[in-house]
Amino acid sequence: MQSFQLDTAKRTLSNTKGEIELTAREYSLFEYMALHRGEVVSRSLLYEHLFDETDNSLSNLLDVHVSNLRKKLGSDIIKTRRGHGYYIE
Repeated sequence: MQSFQLDTAKRTLSNTKGEIELTAREYSLFEYMALHRGEVVSRSLLYEHLFDETDNSLSNLLDVHVSNLRKKLGSDIIKTRRGHGYYIE
C-alpha cells in the first residue's frame, strides 16, 4: 500500500511522486476519512460533511467522488463496507 502525506494546513495530499491534484470535495472526502482512519464512515455522515443540505445533487455524487479518488490514489486505498460505508485502513 502506498504512503501518503496529508497536509491539513495547506489542504494538500502527496506521495513519493509528489503532490496529487484533488478537487476541493475529493480533498475534503479523503481528509475526513483519513482523520477517521480505521473507522467505517457511513454514507450519510459523508454526505453531511461534504454537501450543503440545500444541494439538490444526485444521490450517486458520493460514489462519483470515491471512484475518482480510487482512480487517482489506487483502488485499494478506500475500502467499502457494504451496507455501512467507506473506510481507510
